[in-house]
Order: sequence, then structure tokens, then C-alpha cells
Amino acid sequence: MNILICTGIFPPESGGPATYTAILADALSKRGHSVSVVTYGERPLSRRYSFPVTMVKRSIFKPLHYFRYFRAARKNGAEADVIYAQDPVSAGYPASLAARSLKKPFVLRVPGDYSWEQAYGRKFTDLPIDDFQKLRSFPKPVGRIRDMQIRTCRSADAIITPSEYLKKIVIGWGIKETKPRVIYNAISSLPDIERDRAREELGFGKDEFVIFSAGRPVPWKGFAMLQEVAADLRREDTGYRLVILNKAPRPEILKHLRACDAFVLNSGYEGFAFILLEAAAMEAPIITTTAGANPEVIRDGENGLLIEYNNREQIKTAIRKLKRDPELRSRLVGEAEKLLEVFAEERMINETEGVLQQCAS
Repeated sequence: MNILICTGIFPPESGGPATYTAILADALSKRGHSVSVVTYGERPLSRRYSFPVTMVKRSIFKPLHYFRYFRAARKNGAEADVIYAQDPVSAGYPASLAARSLKKPFVLRVPGDYSWEQAYGRKFTDLPIDDFQKLRSFPKPVGRIRDMQIRTCRSADAIITPSEYLKKIVIGWGIKETKPRVIYNAISSLPDIERDRAREELGFGKDEFVIFSAGRPVPWKGFAMLQEVAADLRREDTGYRLVILNKAPRPEILKHLRACDAFVLNSGYEGFAFILLEAAAMEAPIITTTAGANPEVIRDGENGLLIEYNNREQIKTAIRKLKRDPELRSRLVGEAEKLLEVFAEERMINETEGVLQQCAS
């Protein structure tokens, strides 16, 4: 197949969609498919790839922003058998228009609700994502984004979501129940990082209990509460140390995951948190919330600890529990490593390839 993958971000930019696209494009290329990628970006690629990557310059003027992307998608998609977009708005909307103009099959991946993210981030709403779905009217800027992502979903020949949670949200937008299909994210092979060396290179003390978190600096990631929790804990024990990375390269995040004593994802919303798989692979004990798709990955007391989003006391209790009980940390890590079998890369590639082939034929 000749496959055009349209994404909003790509390495060296960090984030789940960037990691997913790089893994998928590389794997499909190795299977003999002709793959090309269109992405927004200004920074040079972090390495050479076996497939062409076209960069589209971002613009604060959205019509120009989307027109540039549409033009790049149309040019690169002229010979494509299928166009696969990684989100329903920034990449998906112009890619869907390009696919329609070229009369090409269009497959869409929905990794989240961009309209809620924008509404929450710009303080148009303080509602959790599930309550936001029940609204019947929206502020004009948010309504435009919501209409855009729903139109993109309706134009798709097939939709892929990375969790059952997101599949239900997409169906709630009025999309036919038969259109979305769940294909879970996967973890690829990761570098072998020696823990003691990583701690030494990062300057972590031997007796420090390092709490680590990472993600985009958006309100629902709960970093502010995590900082308050860390301050509380340090008042009772100066051995606690909190490290938060917002826009770090993936190798830096992996090193911190390997070196930390607890990875805490205090998020109010996750379509599918790829970093949970990375934490499992790096043998970091996991604490995360019951929000979104997190319970599809982490089972409380088995392969991690589950807490309520932004629940100060529950977060502190979970961290204290891990600090006091090395055997618990070891058991959770051992069980979490089994996630690498469930969320295997080959399964994800096989299932995605199958959807693309079905739409292209």
C-alpha cells in the first residue's frame, strides 16, 4: 500500500501522537509499504527516517495554518491508496478535505476530545470531560472546534480510538456505533538504562525518594496539585523529591522513569496515556487516576495504585505507601511489566494495517 500519515506532531516534538506516528510509520515501511508523513513543525528531525517527512509551518492565523496543511496533504496524498490522520482537527480536518478532493479513502484516529481540551484550557468550562459531553450548547469558539471534529469523524471511512473510553465518547457525538474500532497503543523496544547510573547522572541522592511526572503543561494534568502534595510530604520528610518534565525529549523522560521511585500521573483526563506503558517498561512504580482510560491499563493494587484526580490525601497516601514498602513497589513493577505483552507493538501494527488495507481495497 501507499500510505500517507497526517499528524499534528512528530519527533523531536514529544507527546503520544508523535511517538505513535513514528513507531507506526517505521513499522509499516519495514513491511514493504510506501509510507510518507505530513506534520506540523519547524524543528529539524531528530534522526533520519526510512520514509519522507514533510514539515508544515504553523501559523497563528488558523485559516492559513490549515490551508498550508491541506496543500501538503493533497500534494503528498496524490498517489496514496489511503490517508490516515492522527487527530480530528489540526491534522484531520485539512487531511479530510484533501482526501475528499483526491477521492481517497480516509481513516481517522481520535486520541481525545480536542473541543473539551480547548474549552478547559481556555477557561470556557471547568466541567470534567464526561460532564462536558452532556452539554447542548457551547461558546462559539468551542462550538466551531466541536463541529469541526464531528464533521471530520463523519467523513472518515473508518475511525480508530486507542481505548474503549474514547470509543464511547466518539459514539456520543452521533457517530455510528459500527464505525469506531479500538486499537490500543503499543510499546516498542526501549533502551536498556541502568538505574543506578541514571540516578547518578540526574543527581538524585541515594536516600532520596524521587517522585516523577511528565506531560504537557495543561490544567488537567494536575501538576499544580502534585507540587502541593510534594511540599506537604517534604514538610514531614525532607527525603522526598519531585521532578516534573513538560517538554523534554523522550530519552530524557525515559531516563527519569528508570531513575524514579514513583511515577505519578495525576490526570483528570486521558484518552490513552502512552507514558503508562513507558513507565511499566522502565520499571517505575505507577500511581495514576481513575480518569479516562487509565483503569483499562492500571488495576489498583495489582500493577499500580489508582487514586481520584487531584485528591490531595489519596495522592499523599499512595506515595507514602510506596516509600514505606519496597516489596510492594517490586510487586507492582513485576505485574506492570506484563503490560508489555498485552500492549505489544506487533499486535497494534497488525490491527492498524488491517484497517488501512480494508479501506484501501
